[in-house]
Amino acid sequence: MRVLLLHPEDPFPRLSSAYWWDLIVDLGRAPASTYHNWSHQAQCRVISIYDFAKEIDDLHLLRQLLQPGMGHMMDIWGIDWWDVLSLEIASDLLQFMLIGRLAKDLGADCKLWSTRAHPLAVALQKSLHAPLTISENFFKSTLSRLHHCYDALARLDPISLTQVIQDKFDAQYAIRRHLTARDRSSGRPVILLPTAYINGSRTALAYAAQLRDYEFMLVTTRSSASPVSVPTNVHVISLSSYFASTAKTEIACLVESWSSLRKQLVASAEPFALAAAAVLSRVPALLRWGIALRDAWNQVFESENVAGCFCTDDSNPPTRIPLILAKNRGLPALACHHGALDYGMAIKSHRADFYLAKSEMEQDYLSRICEVKNEKIIAAAPGSPKQVSPRPKTDHSDRPWLVFFTEPYATTGWRVDEVYRDLLPRLCSLAQTCGLKLVFKLHPFESVRGHRRMLRLHLGEQERRIDVIVGPPSDQLWRNIRFALTVQSSVALECTALGIPVFLCAWLRDAYSVYVGQYTRFGVGRILRSPEQIGEIPRLLQTQAGRSPLQHSPWTTSNRERLVDAFSGNYSLTAASGA
Repeated sequence: MRVLLLHPEDPFPRLSSAYWWDLIVDLGRAPASTYHNWSHQAQCRVISIYDFAKEIDDLHLLRQLLQPGMGHMMDIWGIDWWDVLSLEIASDLLQFMLIGRLAKDLGADCKLWSTRAHPLAVALQKSLHAPLTISENFFKSTLSRLHHCYDALARLDPISLTQVIQDKFDAQYAIRRHLTARDRSSGRPVILLPTAYINGSRTALAYAAQLRDYEFMLVTTRSSASPVSVPTNVHVISLSSYFASTAKTEIACLVESWSSLRKQLVASAEPFALAAAAVLSRVPALLRWGIALRDAWNQVFESENVAGCFCTDDSNPPTRIPLILAKNRGLPALACHHGALDYGMAIKSHRADFYLAKSEMEQDYLSRICEVKNEKIIAAAPGSPKQVSPRPKTDHSDRPWLVFFTEPYATTGWRVDEVYRDLLPRLCSLAQTCGLKLVFKLHPFESVRGHRRMLRLHLGEQERRIDVIVGPPSDQLWRNIRFALTVQSSVALECTALGIPVFLCAWLRDAYSVYVGQYTRFGVGRILRSPEQIGEIPRLLQTQAGRSPLQHSPWTTSNRERLVDAFSGNYSLTAASGA
């Protein structure tokens, strides 16, 4: 059996009679229409490696795989570095789990080709003991890498490009720490708000705005996390000025502990054995990065009168570390997720004292899907006026916009060009049919420059008739939306709360989280099963017009007393279980 493995960054190859395949496996993801067209061209079956994913079951399986590693890499501050750093390689481990299933599906007597060198191709060869031929030579490989770098840089605006350069070449803040002045401590008790991304900052500030009697310190680990404005009880500083040289002796001891743990992991489960060279080898560098972050956060704790920590992304090491340090120091340690849902809760250890659930939907997801203990969940929304205001009228027939809320599809394995090649003609046709202006509202990880470039590629001159907007949703945006489309963005909850019809492009959902299913379980959005259903939206809107809207907001009512008790450390397990 001749199997071609298609590198995620490679286009579908030009085929000639000299090459024929029994199966082509895409190591990325694309819409079903893409694979249908490719199958017709290649005269063989074309599939994606993600076809072998088992959604939330894989997350639970990954948590079981990670669990034996806990407790082997403890430092003097009580941080388990496998607990922290395994979250950095979790998505890669999921891919190697898929390779193991592909190997079982292919069986023996396979001959493998890959359009380019890739760790998953090597892992499949190792699993099958099959010959592997790399089609791309060194010269083409170099050109491909250069083209990928150029393409990636061309999509970034100057601010994003600066952030990427800083993260890549100054990961341990050796330069940035000298360029940032440290503010003088006020000495007053403050609650830390560690943040690495703007969405996390906005969520943290929304909670802080409810607790005016408390002082908060928003500590940014990246410049892009800095908000434009903050409540008067919040002070913003950068973590950069708190970095210092790290102890090499401690790092050497932890690396030695890692070497021992790595051998145990590789011997314990196939995904670790397959991922040893490509993924597990990254851990020592991640460890040095993590120790530098830990030491900087310890400087914050020593320099400031820290009374607690509230983390809005405890899957990310730069913001998970201070949460663990706070708890180990006996301080209140609270967490929530900046989005509607967080599938990472199904993987990671639950280190916070309590987790804030912004909606009944999120509370159910944490308990039922992620298996978080009910007594560790506090139902309390940030209290944004848009989330708790009365539902406006549902007749939006005079509104001029069709808005598509984008998401960073590449982070979940998608071929972004193929996603938009499939979507754009349908969205343009729908906007024309409905007499609406097509508007793209970008995710914070995306840039106008990159999106405009993509639109020109697929639409040519028609791109000029489309608006692209960034930043937090404005009042003007909400007033202008006739209806919206997205995949699984948390904006679907805001649309629902405001009575705006929102459709979920379920065929583009990620492979694991079951967010779309959770949305519809709670009446948030309407599922579109295929791109063809985009054309049915006018009819679906007429059908939906006769329905009664949800009689309650999807958001949990803000409860200031619970928040005060939680942030002061007075919220008891008994109160939580009875909430």
